[in-house]
Amino acid sequence: MFRAEKILQERIFANEKIEVLRDSFIDEISGEDRFESVSVKNVKDNKITKLKFDGLFVSIGTDPNTGFLREIVEFDERGKIKVDSSMATSQTGIFAAGDVTSNCPEQMAAAVGSGVIAALSVNEYLEKL
Repeated sequence: MFRAEKILQERIFANEKIEVLRDSFIDEISGEDRFESVSVKNVKDNKITKLKFDGLFVSIGTDPNTGFLREIVEFDERGKIKVDSSMATSQTGIFAAGDVTSNCPEQMAAAVGSGVIAALSVNEYLEKL
């Protein structure tokens, strides 16, 4: 499943230098003195294909690391923390910001902006206590 913005997906599929391997994951990274190849396993047919490359870029993913809050605040269907416009969560006194929240479009500028909103909201909340 692709989670990138639609325009980025379109660019990937339009680029003849990119081959998209669906339903697959890297099973092994190989090389003698340096990186040389990867073995890719297809999860549907268990077929392993060895691909030779000169370089490799590994992305750590975009799954939010919010499991410790599962029993405390409300989450959406994508595993992101539900917040209102002030970045307040479903639990009074807990605020969240950035890519872990349901209303942030996983862009650095948006994450920074939501951080500012959260900071101002926390300050206002603390002043009322």
